[in-house]
Amino acid sequence: MRTTKVMAFSVMPEFEIAIQKHAKLEHRTTSEYIREAVRQYMSLRAFDATHTQVMKRLKRKGLKASVVDDVIDDLRKRG
Repeated sequence: MRTTKVMAFSVMPEFEIAIQKHAKLEHRTTSEYIREAVRQYMSLRAFDATHTQVMKRLKRKGLKASVVDDVIDDLRKRG
């Protein structure tokens, strides 16, 4: 039984050529390249959503992100 699902989507011809070129440069199949691109996109979106929530919480507590960054940097230096 197949463990993957085939999906179809449309791209402009020049975008298809660019995808194939980049996949080849990375010694990947087009499918591998697109899967990795989607994984990275989804991770970035999740990070952005988390960042937005953290910034809202900081604002509600009256804290500025720069202050939090300074505290984190200080803790990292202490190791």
